[in-house]
Amino acid sequence: MVEDWEALDIEGDAVQKLKAESEKKARDIASRFYGCFGTEDGQFVINRLKEITLDRPVLNANSTQFGAGIREGQNIIVRQILDQIAIAEKQ
Repeated sequence: MVEDWEALDIEGDAVQKLKAESEKKARDIASRFYGCFGTEDGQFVINRLKEITLDRPVLNANSTQFGAGIREGQNIIVRQILDQIAIAEKQ
C-alpha cells in the first residue's frame, strides 16, 4: 500500500524520471525542427509560410466562422514551427 502512495509524490523518483524523459524528447523534437528550418533553404520555406499565413489577416469581408477557423489552424502550425526553432536556439 505504501508503494501506491509513493506514486502520488510529485517530487518522487518515478515522476522525476518521467519529467526528464519528457524534457529530453522535447529537446530532440526542437532540434529536429531546427535541423529542417535552420538551413538557408529552411529559412526560405519558413519565411514563405509566414507570408502566406501569419502575415495575412484571419478575417476579411467574406470570411465565415469555418474559414476563420481553418486560417487560424494554419497560423497555429506555423507558430508551432517557430516555437520549436526558438526552443532549439536556446539550447
